Order: sequence, then structure tokens, then C-alpha cells
Amino acid sequence: MGLTKIHTRSAIYLMSFKRLLQDTAGSLLVKQWKLIEKEDIVPIEDSMLPEVLRIQVDGFENGNEEKLIKYSKKSRNIFYVIKDKDKIVGYCVYYLKPVLSLKGFEKQSVISSIATDKNFRGKGFAERLLKGSIEEMKVNGITFIHLYVNVNNLPAIKLYEKTGFRIIKQVENICGQNEKCYEMGLRLA
Repeated sequence: MGLTKIHTRSAIYLMSFKRLLQDTAGSLLVKQWKLIEKEDIVPIEDSMLPEVLRIQVDGFENGNEEKLIKYSKKSRNIFYVIKDKDKIVGYCVYYLKPVLSLKGFEKQSVISSIATDKNFRGKGFAERLLKGSIEEMKVNGITFIHLYVNVNNLPAIKLYEKTGFRIIKQVENICGQNEKCYEMGLRLA
């Protein structure tokens, strides 16, 4: 086996190990999560999942149903659903990303997916959902929130900027194969 193959395999193993450590630490942080009361915004329950999956399918061409199902089980406290008169009209799901920095251990999060039912867009539900979840992130010591958005999704970009997110850089193949996205971030502390 050549040095290049050994180096490549080592890098893959290290990345896998890093991801495993982050997932484990993230799971521990979710178990200690402090919920705050938010009007019409609640953590997901199993009975809500079919409606959330419908909203995802309507909103994304390349939605990942399996990932949402996994998060609904493992990250229930940071999988938010917003309702209007008992009807689910949107959702936002995060995952936690512990990061070691020069300042020490930082708790960061990433918005994995956010969507609003097409019949309820433009009515402030997504903004309320974002602001409510961001407040809870602050209470739980999250220092930074990341997200990725397609560069052509101007309504979403405007919403994120309105809630304080800023564009960090343009990236490819994160939002989908051969798609260009912005990585955006919001510093909380």
C-alpha cells in the first residue's frame, strides 16, 4: 500500500472519529437542554412527524426524510415545530456542534433544515420560529449558529439576514450536488 493510500485512509479515519466525538458530545448536550416556553412553538412529537415530512417534501427537491426521522428521535429538544391554531405550519431542526477553539470548548449549532408550509409563507411564521429557537439557543449557552442556504433562495437569505445572520462564504455541494450555497452564521456570545 502506498503512502498516499495510507494518508488518505488515516484522514478518513480521523474525520470519522472527529464526527463520532461531536455526535456523542452533541447528544449529551441535548439531554441537558433547558426548554423555554414559546408561544405556538413546541418540540416535535412522533404524531407530528408525518406533517413535518410533508412540509419538507413540498419545500425541498432533495429533502432527506431519513435525516429528519433520525433527528426527531435523537434531537427532539432542538427540533422545533410552529403551529397556527393546532395546525403545523413549519419546522426548524438543529444539531449541536461542540467545537474546541482557542477560547476553550464552545457549544455551536447548525440549522439542518427549516421550512414553512407553502400556504403559510410570508406571514411571519419562519421568523417567529427562528427568533424563538435562537432565544433558546442563547439560554443553553450556544455561542454560534451556522446554516447553509442556496444562493438563489433570496427570500430565505433575506429572512436570515433580518434575524442577524451574515454570509461567511460561498460553498459548493453542501445544499445538493453541484449547487452553490452560502454558509451563514450568527454569533450569540
